[in-house]
Amino acid sequence: MSELEAVRKEIEEIDREILSLIDKRVNLAERVLESKRINGTSINDRKQNEVVINRALNTATELNLDVGSIKEIFEILIRMSIERQNELSGKGSLP
Repeated sequence: MSELEAVRKEIEEIDREILSLIDKRVNLAERVLESKRINGTSINDRKQNEVVINRALNTATELNLDVGSIKEIFEILIRMSIERQNELSGKGSLP
């Protein structure tokens, strides 16, 4: 196996880990939704969204990652969670 193939294999493994973590994060939506119902919190909690994004941007800065790209990624993750919660509550637009 060439060095390039070895690096690509490692990237593939990391991609699988990332996807597994995204799946885990999205699946937590059910527990989040239940807590929001109990607390009377809206599904789209803008204040919490801001906390999540700021935490990600701070970590991205510490790791010297592109904060613009990280912000986009976390906005997508938040949208996925909101959509899953809407779906679970019967208000979703997913099939």
